[in-house]
Amino acid sequence: MKKPTKPKQYKAKKCAQCGETFTPVKYLQKVCGPLCAIAYQRDARKRLEERERKDKLKIRKLAVKPLRYFINQAQTEFNAYIRERDADEPCISCGRYHTGQYHAGHYRTVGSHPELRFDEDNCHKQCSVCNNFKSANLSEYRPNLIAKIGQARFDRLMGPPPKVGKLGRSDYERIRDTYKAKRKALKQEKAA
Repeated sequence: MKKPTKPKQYKAKKCAQCGETFTPVKYLQKVCGPLCAIAYQRDARKRLEERERKDKLKIRKLAVKPLRYFINQAQTEFNAYIRERDADEPCISCGRYHTGQYHAGHYRTVGSHPELRFDEDNCHKQCSVCNNFKSANLSEYRPNLIAKIGQARFDRLMGPPPKVGKLGRSDYERIRDTYKAKRKALKQEKAA
């Protein structure tokens, strides 16, 4: 014959609804009694509805964002990746290292060649002085660019631009996510 087992005693808890201290009967019990349980469930349902409402609002707000918002996000991630990729190299134009700010400078400008905006051969680390005040310092940029990427890739860059259709929101989100992942992998590789 089995011995009668003693009911397990759990450590005292604080009621999630009213804040009173109570000894739970079950392991995962959060509230002290049925009235608190009903009130707790009502509040939990309200919190869930509020979260769902906020999620729907976030989706609606994202739907009305202009295309420029997504272009800027993609450009920001791309530029951050370029700066991380070329972190150990000097400025592509003047060839100097300094502690100032660096940009992701395009050889062929985004205004004249928007199809080359996200071309990694067209964009390199450049000091802010060369990029802003010397109009990208193209006379020095060209020989350093050829030395870095090679004549064949430079000729491809200078040739007829690739035919790229009009990019949409999902394309810019994909570009943003791609370069975010590339930058993260690059950081992990450098840390290892």
